[in-house]
Amino acid sequence: MKRNDKMARLLAEFPAGELTDDDVPPMFREVVAQGWSYTPNGARVLNGLVPESTGSYFDVLQEETSINGRGMTDYDLPVPESERTGPLLRRCLAYAFACLVEAEREFGDQDVRSYLVLSLGGVDDDLLTATVTFCTHHPNAAPYIRDIENVQDAAVAELTLSDLGVWC
Repeated sequence: MKRNDKMARLLAEFPAGELTDDDVPPMFREVVAQGWSYTPNGARVLNGLVPESTGSYFDVLQEETSINGRGMTDYDLPVPESERTGPLLRRCLAYAFACLVEAEREFGDQDVRSYLVLSLGGVDDDLLTATVTFCTHHPNAAPYIRDIENVQDAAVAELTLSDLGVWC
């Protein structure tokens, strides 16, 4: 797993332990259940997140990240960061790995990556929020997040299916 110092500290402070399907919010469980497919451009996308009308994208990476990126459900979590961080991180990890398992089943490889980003957001940039985005590495495109280890303004991790063993 690639991660920056902020994410390493969060993972140490809030160990996720064994992840289960119940850790994935219901809306995201539905996304996992609908599986993956390819777009006509060759992008790997989660079927449950594909918009009804297709847009135009600069490249396959932009198509994957635009379709496969979502903010994690957090409206039911406490506002204080000390009570919010652990459950939010756990939800992100469980969703990411559930989708990565399904991607391997569909595509027969482990090329899909998941990017977790926890940062301050909300109306006043004072509420911890999170996003989970899926994409593959493409030889003719820049990586989704360059130099993850040096990101300063958020806790960031790149996960692959091989990282799952830590949470089983």
